[in-house]
Amino acid sequence: MKPVRRNAGTTLIETAVTTTVLSIFMIGITALIGSQDAFIQSQVVSQLQLRVQNALERVVDISSQAVTVDGEFSPLKPTSGLGSHCLRFRLIESVDVGTGEPVYDDDLKVYIYGPDPGSNPSSGLIIGRGANLDAIHDVAAGVDEQLGTTDDNTSVMLSGVTPAVELLIPSDFAPQSGEMFQVDVSPAPIGRLLTFTIRVNARSRDGVFVLADDLIMSERVALRQ
Repeated sequence: MKPVRRNAGTTLIETAVTTTVLSIFMIGITALIGSQDAFIQSQVVSQLQLRVQNALERVVDISSQAVTVDGEFSPLKPTSGLGSHCLRFRLIESVDVGTGEPVYDDDLKVYIYGPDPGSNPSSGLIIGRGANLDAIHDVAAGVDEQLGTTDDNTSVMLSGVTPAVELLIPSDFAPQSGEMFQVDVSPAPIGRLLTFTIRVNARSRDGVFVLADDLIMSERVALRQ
């Protein structure tokens, strides 16, 4: 009977040791997976921040050329100037030597255009250049008939020199909630304050949002023209 008891005791000890080793191993694996997930999320945040910063810099650069006293300067969709999906304005092409008045480029108006389901649907953020949104959409929307997607025709030129569309943020980076792009236009006696806000996220291959909270960045531009 004694040998049987000794063998049974040895089995229990071995089982306990094995269980402990497996537990430590599983804890290590869990910690490794957690650290990998944290690293991946950190990488995603860094890439999104860079993309949004580049988009904001481009938006600020071109919008700073807007002339607020121009009749074509206007927030669109809605036109209230709060939470608009689009800002439209014209650039000065030349100055009339006789009157000193600016001559605006009507063929290549600027449209900073975010997601909108209207008559010229967009699902990403673009800078469009053309006489109107219809003209831009007709030549650059691609086969999906949506602006702001990766199949936009960014090589097509209007007036032979300017791309009809610059794709700043494609629809792939749509946020979990809220609007990808908004512009608030504050009226003032002398100038106007523009506040651009971009909200983005990323999805994994199985369609799950990578970030628990959308990445949101804003930039303000004070126009004095």
